Amino acid sequence: MGKLMRWLGRTFGDKTKRCPEEEHCLELVRLMLDDESTQEDNDYVLKHIDGCYQCYDNYDVERAIREVVQKKGKNVKLPVEVVTEIRQKIEVAK
Repeated sequence: MGKLMRWLGRTFGDKTKRCPEEEHCLELVRLMLDDESTQEDNDYVLKHIDGCYQCYDNYDVERAIREVVQKKGKNVKLPVEVVTEIRQKIEVAK
């Protein structure tokens, strides 16, 4: 059900209205991706992003950034498509 709700929100939702939990959720997402969060925080984030497209997009951008940093540290060349997609997501998240 989460994918459908996120698609509906992204497609028909008010683009000017932001999630009231966005800043808090983003902080928890960063902790979660850095393995510094509690299980309670992880459960909250996963439940919240299942129905909130804005916070899911933030999660997706943060995860993608970490992947790039990890791969860059290993001197792996990233496909142009991956770099372009990350740049687009960063612009959308601004």
